[in-house]
Amino acid sequence: MIVGGALALLIAGFMLRLFYTIATNLINGRKFHHSLEQQFNKLRLSSMLSALGINKTDYIYQTSVKDITRQMNNCSDCTNTDECDEKLTTTEVAVSEIEFCNNEAQLKELKQQQSKQV
Repeated sequence: MIVGGALALLIAGFMLRLFYTIATNLINGRKFHHSLEQQFNKLRLSSMLSALGINKTDYIYQTSVKDITRQMNNCSDCTNTDECDEKLTTTEVAVSEIEFCNNEAQLKELKQQQSKQV
């Protein structure tokens, strides 16, 4: 009886700790993605996704952080800002019209993936 009670307490403690860990990880993940989205919204890349018709929220949650960071750096380091700004004055941009963009290949791939999902 004592061994059974001790085992039950250990299992209950394990389950509570597991629940706490999962909840903490979910909260931290949401905070991280929110801060990433705030950084992302300051770049032209955010406007380019909208102009191409790519859902930004899906992009942020479905693309790896490493890829997003690389694309954000490519956008920050871009020297074609005048051409980019000119294209972004329209509400829609065709994927074939972004040859000047440092993220052209990734954006084309994202657009194709989105087209397949719909």
